[in-house]
Amino acid sequence: MAIDIGSLYSNQSSTDQYIDQMMRIESRPRDALALKLDSLYDRKKLLSDLDSKLSGLSTIMERLTDPITDFFAAKLATSSDSDLFTVTAGATAELGNHSLSVDRLAISDTRVSQQYTDTDSSFGGFNSDQTFSIEVAHPTDEDASNRVEISVTIDAGVFAGTNDDVLQAISNAINSAMSSAAADETIENDEEVNVNVVTEEDGTSRLVFRSEKSGYNHRMEFTDSADNLLQTLEVNSGSQSAGTSGGYITTVGDSQSNSMLNARFTMDGLTYYRSSNNVTDAMNGVTIQLLDSFDTDETIAVNTDTDTVKEEIQGFLDSFNEVLKFVKDNAQINPTTHKRGLLADDVTYKNIVNQLREYARSEVAVTNADYSRIFNIGIEADSSGMLSIADLEKFTEAIESNSLYVSDIFNADDGIAVQIHDYIDNFVKTGGTIDNGKENITNQVMNLSNRISLKDEMLYRREMQLRNEFATLQQAMARVSNQQSFLGMFNRQ
Repeated sequence: MAIDIGSLYSNQSSTDQYIDQMMRIESRPRDALALKLDSLYDRKKLLSDLDSKLSGLSTIMERLTDPITDFFAAKLATSSDSDLFTVTAGATAELGNHSLSVDRLAISDTRVSQQYTDTDSSFGGFNSDQTFSIEVAHPTDEDASNRVEISVTIDAGVFAGTNDDVLQAISNAINSAMSSAAADETIENDEEVNVNVVTEEDGTSRLVFRSEKSGYNHRMEFTDSADNLLQTLEVNSGSQSAGTSGGYITTVGDSQSNSMLNARFTMDGLTYYRSSNNVTDAMNGVTIQLLDSFDTDETIAVNTDTDTVKEEIQGFLDSFNEVLKFVKDNAQINPTTHKRGLLADDVTYKNIVNQLREYARSEVAVTNADYSRIFNIGIEADSSGMLSIADLEKFTEAIESNSLYVSDIFNADDGIAVQIHDYIDNFVKTGGTIDNGKENITNQVMNLSNRISLKDEMLYRREMQLRNEFATLQQAMARVSNQQSFLGMFNRQ
């Protein structure tokens, strides 16, 4: 752009324009550094994104090679009537069908006192503190039958009140003792005995003792006070409550098999007794939740959970394909646009695609040669290397034949998941390839930032120099202009 020299020294706008042009030219080396800095920032973010995607794939590989849970052996248990019972199955469950009928459900041990008229004073004969204990179940790892006694003391002054007051005081004292025992971890919260005062009709009350958990294991046992307070209440009566008398509601019995507190059910012709309606140990790997009693045989069916196994493997395929696409987009040259990815100059990242594809098609040393490649279970790669379950029938057949055949492809010593996990770990571990790459970029960023700061300072000084020089020239031009005007006056005369 041409600038009139005469106006340059007399017009501030023209001066600023000229200086701006000069500074843009002299800023080119600084701008080149800034572009390089932006590229480093983009590269560092790209490495962080790659780290995230590789770490996601690594997590899935760890899941597929889990030494405790075999996700390839997922089982699906179904109930013939989910209103009567429900079932769930773990990997260790055995395939097959089983018959089930339920005679009774497990219920909680419940005891009641005799019925009292609220306004009477039936406890006046107790003139001293009364201490009794209630024994409850508290299983431990060392002793599944372990039981503990919770001591309860009723102050003597309480017994001078009305029956309603006395019953309420006893209820409060027992509940307080149970809460304290749970707080100091003598028992668990769900091992407590809860006591309430109930009114069956106006003017009468009685105590109701109820175990938090069901079954014979969680029955209550009592040790009476010195003056037999519990006997007076009839709470520990050896007979069943009837009418206004106290006693047990359900026959406690003296063993697992004769206690009416336990669930009783028949499965495959055998009779079982359990303290809980949530049965975890009648069938290996199967949990049965009993909801009602029924005398007609229902069916528990345990099958291979093909859909769940498919979801597990599909998670691997999706993550694998995502990593492949990301690396192709950013570490290779686009064959259509010929655009170079930011990581295309680094052979370490370029090789990720080829290495992952190599692992995916590798042959694994397994016991059954018919299942030594992922192709054998219906997984195939397209022309770009992306994996998918292309043959669902072959996949389902492999899972249902023997889940071990499928799991070996992934988690044998040279399994696909094992190899991919070990390979990825070199990139994502602390101090690994990506960490080192990002640290190197950080050092370059610091160096460039310092150089840019120096350039900015130099450019600032240069701009100030130009402005000072032009200001001096403008002043000189102003004096010349004034002299010309003065001389012009004489010429006109």
